[in-house]
Formats: sequence, structure tokens, C-alpha cells
Amino acid sequence: MTVRWSAADRRRPTPGDLLVALLVAAAAVALLLGLGQEGGNFLTASVVLDGETIAQYDLAALTGPVTLEVEGAAYPLTIQAEPGRIRIAESSCPGQDCVHTGWASRAGQQIICLPNRLVISLEGRVSNEVDAVTS
Repeated sequence: MTVRWSAADRRRPTPGDLLVALLVAAAAVALLLGLGQEGGNFLTASVVLDGETIAQYDLAALTGPVTLEVEGAAYPLTIQAEPGRIRIAESSCPGQDCVHTGWASRAGQQIICLPNRLVISLEGRVSNEVDAVTS
């Protein structure tokens, strides 16, 4: 005996299709929950003047604002660090590009004061940043 399936029967999802869809959805939820539960913030700011590191701040460990007056630079400047972020608050350099950069708060960001040959680099990882791309 030959069983003939109609086109409508072939387009309906089977119980196996439903099981696969549920497994994929469960895996996606588990992945999202796993990404959100990484431990803590790890963000370090390094202040380098003329090739020499003059200060380092663990931005996650700061409990309040910290101010650094850089007097040894060609143009004196003031750096402010707070929990999770850092900036150049004041500078007497021409152009003030470093001041206009504003706050840096993510790993990989830099603030550069070219006339002073000063670089502030942020290194590390912040746990609430998702490092994944889907298409």
C-alpha cells in the first residue's frame, strides 16, 4: 500500500520540529543569562606622560572622586577619576581637545593631550558590555 501525502500535510510542523524550536530557544536564553552573569567590572586607567606611566587607577575600586594635578607637563592639567570613568577636567594647552573629549568609561578608549604628550588609556572589561554579534 502506498501512502500519499498532500502538500498541506508536508507544511505542518511535526512534534519533532516543536522540540527543536524549544531546544534552540532554551539555548539562547541560557547564553544570554550566562553573558549577564560575568563577575564584576575590571577597568584600569593608565596615565602616561612623555612615555612614562605617572598614575594608574582601578576605576572599579574607586569609592569617590580622585583628582590628579599634573604639574610636570608643558601645560599643567587636572585629571578627574570617578568610579567607572575618567577625564581631563582642565588643561592650559591650546585647543583644549583633551578637555572636550569628556569622560572615558569603556575598555579601549583613550584621551590624548598631544601638546603635553599625555595619554590616558582604559584597559580591561566591563561585565555589562556584550561582546557578541548576531545576524
